[in-house]
Amino acid sequence: AAAFAAPGMPAPPRMSVVTVQPGSTLWAISRERYGEGILYVRVFEANRDRIRDPDLIYPGQVFELPE
Repeated sequence: AAAFAAPGMPAPPRMSVVTVQPGSTLWAISRERYGEGILYVRVFEANRDRIRDPDLIYPGQVFELPE
């Protein structure tokens, strides 16, 4: 992504993605990614357009995981 940044412009924040698997929870995704489940709020906020209720996520959904 940094290769596509215009000269003099800051690089966009690095993000990775995760595809929700059966049995996944935002807590478990956050614990694996950030080391603490309570940081599920980061994932929820970054994907508000895809998550209506943080207790209801579905297999096959793809979420961005901010750094």
